[in-house]
Formats: sequence, C-alpha cells, structure tokens
Amino acid sequence: MTSVVVRRLASACALSAAAAVALVAPGVANASLLGQQCSGANIVGRGSSLQKLAQQEVWNPDFNTSANLKACNGTQGSLGIPTVTYESTGSGAGLEAWGVNGHAFEAEKVAYVGTDAPPNAAQRAEIQSHSSKPTLNTLQTIPVLQTAIAIPINLPAHCSATSTPTPGRLVLDNVTLEKIWRGAITKWSEITENGDKLLNKESLTCNKSAAITRVVRLDESGTTAIFKKYLGLINSEKNIVGEMGWTELSTGKPFNQEWPGTVVRPETKGGQALVAKVAETESSIGYADLADVRHNGSFAPTLGGGGHKRFWAKVQNNGLAQEGETYADPATNGDSATVANANCSSTEYTNGEVPFPPASTLELWNEVTTNTKEPHYTICGLTYDLTFTEYSKYPGTTLGEATTTNNFLLFALNGAEGGGAQLIKGHDYLGLPSSLTSIASKGASKTRF
Repeated sequence: MTSVVVRRLASACALSAAAAVALVAPGVANASLLGQQCSGANIVGRGSSLQKLAQQEVWNPDFNTSANLKACNGTQGSLGIPTVTYESTGSGAGLEAWGVNGHAFEAEKVAYVGTDAPPNAAQRAEIQSHSSKPTLNTLQTIPVLQTAIAIPINLPAHCSATSTPTPGRLVLDNVTLEKIWRGAITKWSEITENGDKLLNKESLTCNKSAAITRVVRLDESGTTAIFKKYLGLINSEKNIVGEMGWTELSTGKPFNQEWPGTVVRPETKGGQALVAKVAETESSIGYADLADVRHNGSFAPTLGGGGHKRFWAKVQNNGLAQEGETYADPATNGDSATVANANCSSTEYTNGEVPFPPASTLELWNEVTTNTKEPHYTICGLTYDLTFTEYSKYPGTTLGEATTTNNFLLFALNGAEGGGAQLIKGHDYLGLPSSLTSIASKGASKTRF
C-alpha cells in the first residue's frame, strides 16, 4: 500500500531527499511534519530573563556537546550540529515577538518563546491569528523548569539584622510580605515578627526607622507575574491599584508594570538588572529568581560574620497565621554562596484554589500558581517555552526551525544522564515535578512543521 502511495506522489511531483528518507526510514517522521533528528536549522529562542542562566549557561551549549541521545553533538540522527541561541529580553518582549500587543509576528526569526507568564486566552488568540488557519489550536505552552522567587534585601547603612528563626537575617511572614509590597509597611522598624530587628553594625549608628525602597522590574516580566500571583493568594482585595487586585495586576500591559505607591526601577531590563539595583541601593528590597540573586554575589554571607547587610529572606510556608509561623529558604542549601537547587520540591501547583496542572500543553496555563502552605518554599513558579504543533501554518517558518525546536526541547526535558533535566541540577533551578514531566515531553514531541 505504501509503495502505491509513493508511486502516485512521485508521478505528481519530485520528492525532496528528506521526504524520501522519511518514507523509507523506520522510526523517522514524515518530512512534512519533522525532519530527521539533528537535521534542522540554527534557531533563536527569545523571552524570559528568568530562563537566561539555564538557557545560556547550561542547555544551549550542552545541546551541542552532550552525548545524550536527544542532543545534537554530531553523533546522533543526521550527525548535524544545529545551534540554539537564547536572547534574554523578558517574558513580555518574548510574547511580543510572536505578535502579542499588536507587534510584528517574528516566528521566522524566533523559533520558540520563553515566558514565565503563560499567554491567556486573548494573547493565545492574538498569536494564533497569524496562522493560515487561526481557528486551529496550534499554540503550545510547555513547562520546562521550576524556580524560586527570592526576596533580596539591602539594609540601611551601618545596619545588620537578626531574627529568632534565622540569626543574621530577617524572616518575613506572608502578611508582612504583602504589606511591604502594597506600601502598608514603609519602614524597617515596622517589621517585627519573630524577633525581627535591625542592629547597629560595627558600633556605627543604624537608622532602624529608615524608609523601605521597593525595587521592581523595568520591563513586562514573568517573574513579576509569578510574584504578584503569590501576593494575590495572601490578599485577594481588588483595590491594590485602582480597582485591580494583585492577580489582575500580574500580566499584560500596562498592568504587569503597575505597583501601588512609589517604586524604583533599574535602568535596564531583566532580573539581573533588578538584583543589581537592590545591591547598589541601601534600604531596599526586591524580588527575583534565586539563580539571578545568587549569581550577583552580593547577597551571600559576609566573611568574618557580624551579621549580613545584604541577604535574601526566609518566607513563611505555613499559611497566613501570624503565630506559630514556620519559614523556608528559597535555596535547598540555605544562606550560601554555593549554587544548589530551588527549594520547590513537592510544590502543589494550583489555580489559586484547587490543584491545577492542565492535562495538555494545548490548554491555558496562565492561572497556574502555588499555595501559601507548602512543604518547602512557597514562592515557586513554572517557566515555559512556547511552540507550535504546526509551524507550517505560520508565515516564514521552516521545517528546519521546527525540527531543531523539537530536538532541543526533548533534550532540555530529558531526565536521562546528559539530558537537560539532569544537567540543570545544581544551577539554582529545579526540574519539573514528575506529574508534569510527561505532559511537557508529549508537548515537545508534538512540536512539528
């Protein structure tokens, strides 16, 4: 039957070499859907700054050097070595590369989009409107990593800190955390739970009532979305900014960039810029993924002891009660300069009310958040890469682009030795929970031309 089909097709037009191989080689997909492994083009991914260190320092280079069977180091598949380059522009800019907010659609230049703020229904429709068949559901939201959002602090001049649970650092219960970011707590002297207090450092005078400066992202940010969704779990009021609550303020322009009261922004985009701004701004507080905070180097313990001036805080992990609090660190190895893992194992992802792992990468993931009660750290989140199940339906895309995107994501999600999920260990991220690994891998497999 197959030979009859081939003869009929051949009589109509000449088959490409790739298509001919696909029709006869066992286990190789039809070339109209996907090329042979490692036969694809060099590609660019763009978006989430939270993924920057994972992509640029681990996955992108290892894709071309790992001996893992899902990688492309010149010994697998077609023996090609297609390269993957990641541009860290922020989640909002990544979505705009695929046409969100009325921007030009650039899928021929940007093969996949990294984002920590998954597209909502309107954004999904806007992206898919560029398809030749916009009614088809072809946009995939593929989770690739877990992350912890840390709270870096730079105390006022001549100050160090202490608390009963964590001498040398402050701890923040959830109510206090939300009040700081809402602007209801404005001075360090108002942070008093669990023995929190500022101390004079080295016999110098610390202004313990100094104002707290909140440092926020310059750009539309998925990290901001994760953090604001968490604040929304603490306080569901709808009057944080105007008539909008934290959840409504988490995504989209201009809402993602709006905060109550006066805030300070770095001059450049990205999580690393925010962390650098906190590090240089006395009496400030910020939020960023653990990898960016520890990578900065300013928030590790100070040699010689004597208390920290810069540190990340432990955050309450047993709900909203302001008695009997327990706290957790965003890092599995706590307050250390040595990289480890995000402290997010056993996190139950929800839609804010009930467990909510969508069953497919073709569904909406924009409601995913965590809980204020978790076994470990609570301000955890997922980060995602967007792909298409049918790149051919979108202008300018190519078989080579779809092939390398498929190959790269299958490598990044692979948990075998040399696979991306193993290689990312010890880089201040965390691989996906087992409940999501299968969903994500199926999505990567469905990424085709």
